[in-house]
Amino acid sequence: MATSPGTSSSSSILRGKIALARPALAAAQRRLDQYPEPAVAWLAFLSALYGAVRASVPLLETARDRACDLSPADPLAAGLVDYLGRHADEERGHDEWLLQDLQSVGVATAELLSRPPSGAVAALIGAQYYWVLHYHPVCVLGYLMVIEGDPPSQRGLADLRSRSGLPASAFRTMLEHADLDAGHAAELAGLLDRLPLSPRHSEALGLSALSTVAGLTRLLTEVGDQLAARK
Repeated sequence: MATSPGTSSSSSILRGKIALARPALAAAQRRLDQYPEPAVAWLAFLSALYGAVRASVPLLETARDRACDLSPADPLAAGLVDYLGRHADEERGHDEWLLQDLQSVGVATAELLSRPPSGAVAALIGAQYYWVLHYHPVCVLGYLMVIEGDPPSQRGLADLRSRSGLPASAFRTMLEHADLDAGHAAELAGLLDRLPLSPRHSEALGLSALSTVAGLTRLLTEVGDQLAARK
């Protein structure tokens, strides 16, 4: 819904909620960044992240299908259909990119694919399926605002590559997202500010976003714990 002068936009309100929850996520990320073997930490992070990346397109397609079902009687759902379908296409194949990155440095991806995804990944993605299917598909935009709203910096990735000694191929997917996600975040903010969101929908977006921050924090904490146990 349109905002009146002096009123915060829907996207800025959502970003404000996310910012309040980010310190714990940032702390979990710093713990990985400070691990004394940067290459080991980076590959452990990518391996854990793969479980979430492989679920991105199916999640977006589920949200699109749900929006299609609701759209005849729901203007908000109707406003999501094209965006979700287009974004699913944009994300298609990124899980394969990530597997290729890992393969390029000798990670046994067959073993990775056979391993059950962690509880952190299941909780992170499963919460979105619940909200999409049992409340409203707009909730997935809260997830996307967290995932794409703070993309990795090229400078930070270049520094990590230098410290780790890993080849450029181990950073390809994340470097691509450093470029792509800035545009995706701006597009998403514009969509949020155009959609006819009710107060309840805005509340649900906040819940989704905060759950995503908590889920990512749990995921990174698990990786950090596993690395600490190796010592």
